[in-house]
Amino acid sequence: RVAEFVPAGAHVWWETSREPKFDTAVACLGRRGRIVLMAGRSARPEFPVGPFYTKGCRINGFAMFNAAPESQRRAADNINRWMSSGALKSKIARIATLAETPDLHRLQEQNTIDAASVVRGKLVVKI
Repeated sequence: RVAEFVPAGAHVWWETSREPKFDTAVACLGRRGRIVLMAGRSARPEFPVGPFYTKGCRINGFAMFNAAPESQRRAADNINRWMSSGALKSKIARIATLAETPDLHRLQEQNTIDAASVVRGKLVVKI
């Protein structure tokens, strides 16, 4: 469905899956597109080398813990400002009470470790 919204292909594919599906990601990228990886430390997926390099694409890894504390603070301030103004929105999959936290934890494990792929959005605990 990506082609419906960006017929020439996406500029950036932000990959958050524990087991990335590079065939899908590369197929959705446009010329000189970029993949940003931020999950899947132990993943060893297949990779479509030909389609990737003939489009002139790039891959970058991103781990927030590599950023200096001051950079993390500035990023958090920007995100808070953008969310408060409505310039940035996040899809929320479920809001739970503190007492329901174990249920959220199980859901997160099912989605990541068991690869159930049932969560589309953030899991939020309301305190």
